[in-house]
Amino acid sequence: MTPSSESTYPKHLHSTPYSSLSSLNTLDIHIPSPLDPADISKYWIIYIHGGAWRDPLQTSRTILPVLPYLLPHRHIAAVASLNYRLSPYPSHPTDPSLPNDPSRNARHPDHVRDIVAGIRYLQKEYGFGWRYVLVGHSAGGYLGGQVVCGIGLESDEEAGRIVGPTAWVGVEGIYDLTLLRDTYLSRPVYQSFIEAAFGPDEQDWERASPANGDFGHWREGRLVVLGQSRGDELVDWGQVVRMERVVRERWEKTGRRRRVEVVELAGRHADVWSEGREMARVIGVAVGMLVEEGGDEG
Repeated sequence: MTPSSESTYPKHLHSTPYSSLSSLNTLDIHIPSPLDPADISKYWIIYIHGGAWRDPLQTSRTILPVLPYLLPHRHIAAVASLNYRLSPYPSHPTDPSLPNDPSRNARHPDHVRDIVAGIRYLQKEYGFGWRYVLVGHSAGGYLGGQVVCGIGLESDEEAGRIVGPTAWVGVEGIYDLTLLRDTYLSRPVYQSFIEAAFGPDEQDWERASPANGDFGHWREGRLVVLGQSRGDELVDWGQVVRMERVVRERWEKTGRRRRVEVVELAGRHADVWSEGREMARVIGVAVGMLVEEGGDEG
């Protein structure tokens, strides 16, 4: 799969299947220049889109506005963007889900297991190991947190075959489902989309949330960057406060050289990815910190 025989760059590989479970088990790969596995100064970026685990209009293509800012970065080897199975959304105004569609009836832990399957495919095909940054927007940030904490992967034998990322970047991320619902009690849609993805039992919400996760599971982890805008109208700053405190407390106990950084962004919830620049900025902060830190550990 490594496209080294052709000379035209950047290369864009769209809708590559990583699993046969559904039509949404695909990923896109964007490669700015020939890949050199021996170059340890470069990192892959693996991106997870948001959309409340159910929005069919949020796809791997949401990375496209960010690419003009990312691909020229001299320390980025490639960018991969993942699709994954979505939870039911029968009331969607233009593309309602159907009960017999395997791509639109997922429930936790289906989403996070799809993400792990996508990462496993990329690591097998391109051999970058731990040299990648896992980035997620909104619900995608939640899924990234689940990956690094191993949430929903306890009985997934295949999950042990992936190598964790060097850094996790959450952008306008959701990290605590109960806190999110309670912050927006006046908006019933929050209860609705959480139940569609995780069921009605709030204890299940607690067990599934990265804010309650075990960061000791993430052996390769060196950096967490949390990007958030105070202008976000859908996910408030309280999610970042909660997640930053949890990561600092749990990483301090490990005694390893690890860092946590909060980056304040500008714009509304979707502006951060749709306008490209702010998403690229927070990813650039993470990559820059890794390069500055140096070393060949994983």
